[in-house]
Amino acid sequence: MAYLLPIFKGVSVTFAISAVATGVQAIVDPIGFSKFFGLPLDPTSTDSIGSLNDDENAATSRTTAILRHHHSLAMSYVSLMGVRQLATGIILLTFAYQNKWTEVATFLAIIGIVVAGTDGIYISRGGAKQSGRFHAIPGTLIAALA
Repeated sequence: MAYLLPIFKGVSVTFAISAVATGVQAIVDPIGFSKFFGLPLDPTSTDSIGSLNDDENAATSRTTAILRHHHSLAMSYVSLMGVRQLATGIILLTFAYQNKWTEVATFLAIIGIVVAGTDGIYISRGGAKQSGRFHAIPGTLIAALA
């Protein structure tokens, strides 16, 4: 059983570095992160629809404005997720640096089940079953290792 602690430390630090990297990605490139995460945000299209009459143009303009607003809100939300992801990685790296492996284990056990499990459920519900499993299974395994 002496091999478990070095494996746990390696997995923990790898996860923490990945959390920092994906957190930064979500802040810098929310659309790219959303695709990687499994719930892609499509960039809004500013292409013209063709020749429309004045009423159709007005309706299209209102719809486009609403869609852009919702898209902007979604991108902001993804960036906020990134900040939380970044903070998770920094907390784990701080505990690792301080050699507080019990705290790392506690933190990973909780987020491995609660966060990764919830991610898996919602990503699967969003239609990406494979990505949902990609989140839930490793989170469960990390929690079990912790």
